[in-house]
Amino acid sequence: MKNRLRSTLEALMLTPGLSGHEDRVRRLIVRELAGLPLEVSTDRLGNLIATLRGDEKAPSVMLFAHTDQLGFVVRKIEDDGLVRIERLGGIPEKALPARAVLFCVAEGRDVHGVIANKSHHATPPEEKYRVTPYADLFIDVGASGAAEVKALGIEIGTPVVYAPRVLHLNENRVAGTSVDDRAGCAVVMEVAREMAGGNGPRPTIHFVFAVLEEFNLRGAMVAAQAIKPDIAIQLDLALNADTPDMAHRGEIELGGGPAISLYS
Repeated sequence: MKNRLRSTLEALMLTPGLSGHEDRVRRLIVRELAGLPLEVSTDRLGNLIATLRGDEKAPSVMLFAHTDQLGFVVRKIEDDGLVRIERLGGIPEKALPARAVLFCVAEGRDVHGVIANKSHHATPPEEKYRVTPYADLFIDVGASGAAEVKALGIEIGTPVVYAPRVLHLNENRVAGTSVDDRAGCAVVMEVAREMAGGNGPRPTIHFVFAVLEEFNLRGAMVAAQAIKPDIAIQLDLALNADTPDMAHRGEIELGGGPAISLYS
């Protein structure tokens, strides 16, 4: 199970799915769950709902995680070929300069870019420790003009995400893009496999892979209103407090087991 969970998580992390553009992630999950006795459907918003029927007299359960990730959309293409962006979700501006990104044009046609960062020796003292607002940043895709950018398939509104990557830290930890909440998705998928293969009594379980969580929690609300479960359980990430800069924020420890927020 551990190796399968690791493999599933890695595949999910390497699949781009900006909030509102989760199609690729949804298709990956559908392929992975194929063959299980699930009733699979997608609503108009894009939520993937996989239902495992059980005892209709028992309380129904909705187990869900979100498929989308933070990122940007193209706001403007400059005449010189540089691209301006608008954020989508809570973006850490201080971590953006020099970061590699991916323009999600189409599978097999995605375009790499890098957020520009002025060379340190050319940066005046008053700028060295200033965080540049995202609206002032621009992305270089290697084009010499706007026409060349558009020929790559990049248009106003094109989704942009951090260049997907997975880093395995030691044996049991992983870092990289969109761990939030592809880790939750991987666990929900594993629960679906385990429950579908079991023979004991169970309630009806709706495994929901929700969209638009990073954009005002929209997807899960729509799914819940349609399913009307008796119990809803979300799997998402929590902020650990076992590093010096976060010790004052709580008592959650990485590797310490599940955590439940009392207040958010």
